[in-house]
This record gives sequence, C-alpha cells and structure tokens, in this order.
Amino acid sequence: MSMINTGRRVKLPAVAERAWTALSDESTGEPAAFDPATLADLPPPAQRLLGRALPSGVALSTTAELSMQGEIRLGSRWFPFTAEQILRAGDGFVWSPVVGGRLVRFVGADLLTADDARMEFRLHGLIPMVRAAGPDVRRSAQGRLAAETVAWLPQALTPQLGARWTPVDDERAIVTLEAAGSDIDVEVIVDVDGRIRRAGLPRWNGSADPPCLEPFGASIDSTYTASNGVGIAGSGTAGWNFGTTDEADGIFFRYRITGAAFPPT
Repeated sequence: MSMINTGRRVKLPAVAERAWTALSDESTGEPAAFDPATLADLPPPAQRLLGRALPSGVALSTTAELSMQGEIRLGSRWFPFTAEQILRAGDGFVWSPVVGGRLVRFVGADLLTADDARMEFRLHGLIPMVRAAGPDVRRSAQGRLAAETVAWLPQALTPQLGARWTPVDDERAIVTLEAAGSDIDVEVIVDVDGRIRRAGLPRWNGSADPPCLEPFGASIDSTYTASNGVGIAGSGTAGWNFGTTDEADGIFFRYRITGAAFPPT
C-alpha cells in the first residue's frame, strides 16, 4: 500500500489490505496516451471537462492513489478525518480513513472489489464498531465508484477508455461508466471553463427503509492539479438528497485532496 503526502501508514483490516494490493497490482499493460482529437464527437460539456483536465499526451492511467482530509458526519456530529484511497476505474476502491481524535478515534476501511464489498471500522483500531457486507453494501459502493471516478479519475472518462457520453444541454451531460459489473450513469454539470461543478446519480441507499435508489451527488469547489498536470476535484461536499430542497440536510462529507498520483497500469 503506497502513501501519498501523509507519511503515515495505517494498519488496515486484513481483507482491506488484500483488496488494496489486488487493485494496485492489476496491470493492463502500458497505458495509452491521451489524444485530444478523440473528444471531437463528445457533448460540449465533456469536451470542456476533458480538454481542461487532461494534458495532451498524458498517460491514461486507470488507477488513482489519493490522500485527503476533511470532516465526516456520523449521526448529528461532525468528525475530522484524514484518509488514503486507491481507486481503480471499473474495478473498485479502498478508502482508508482515520476518523476523530484522541478521545474518539475510528480506524478501518470501505472497499469494493470484483468479489467483495464491505465496511469495517474499529474504535481506536481495536474494538469492532462497524462491520457491514452484502448485496446492499455492494450496490451502494458501485454508485460510489462511479461518482468518485468522475471526481478523481478523468482519464477514465475518455472515449479511449470506453466512457460513453450522452448530451443533455450546454452545461450538462451524462457519462456511463462500468462499476464493478454494473453500468452507472452520472450526470455532470461543467462550467464554461471546463470545471466540474456538480455531479449526481441515483445511488442505492441500503440504510433506507426499505433500501432504494436515492438522489446522491457532490458539489465541487476547487481543482487539484497533480504533478503530471491532470486536474481533479480538489475540494467539495457530498451527500444524499442531491438536487432536492433537502440537499443541505443530506451532506455528510466535506473533503480536500492533499495528494494525487496516477501509477502506470
């Protein structure tokens, strides 16, 4: 498991460690180089987004390794977090946070792979507090994979890597992405300068009663530019009730990217 920027290594649950290793070790050979000419037939928002995010000739890596910090809402309380994440387009992710401080501190992981999806968190890394798996967790994680691919892996949004775009209007377009065995549609709103401002989708909420698809999405406030020139969502918020009058009440995640790398895969 490689670290970016933070200089620390959190001990993951064994299943999450194996998932991280599997996602980082998979190889599809030498990545193609981004060709801006391949954007010519895309909807205008997609052309602006990808033309801004990807330098001509940059390697179209399918993997992102990220570090971030922010706040997450658990119930009615907000807790600070720092986290590392691996995100592999179409295949899965592992998100490894440390949540809270000295008095209340949760350590664990959310993960999705081809054959597993789960959440495991322990109080102070010792006492089991959250352990969830099963079809509802997997279906929700597939939506998360698609949304985070839009935010943090623009290489995977190119026609060269199989992304399919559908026009909506001059600001909005829908990108269809494979997410661990399911095709997921994500609607993006792109400003005139090519920055993603919002991204949303119907995402499975396994905690709803009964579980169902609910509006989910993110608002993006800034851009983070990696050392290879690739621009990704740098800070923002995410939550349920996206695009509804209750959107503000559904926000549970505030983040800022502190490091990003795209290993050749």
